[in-house]
Amino acid sequence: MWGRVVEIMVAVWISLSPFIFRVSEDATIQWADQLIALTIYVVAGLSFWKPTRWAHTLTLPLSIGMMVWGRFAEMPPPPIHQNHIVVGFFLLLMVFVPNDASYPPLGWQQKRDSYAP
Repeated sequence: MWGRVVEIMVAVWISLSPFIFRVSEDATIQWADQLIALTIYVVAGLSFWKPTRWAHTLTLPLSIGMMVWGRFAEMPPPPIHQNHIVVGFFLLLMVFVPNDASYPPLGWQQKRDSYAP
């Protein structure tokens, strides 16, 4: 589940980034970043619950949207939008980390259990 924990840490970064990049006077960016962060919090948290373990895949369209918004909002992209591009790429990578990535493969677990006394 370390992938979901990293997604939650990225959501914290997204929620703080308008203040770090000093665009807090731009309400659109501030609200959008807070809504993006809230969405990531919710879907990463839902992934911890077995019936909704695939909820984190909803960050896939969100990350693509962040990259597109960051690239085409202004030319050249200011630092806040460059942040959206980089964070979008990172979230895109994190979507493909499975929830059970911390555990050894199932075949290894079964082989280990067959040697148990």
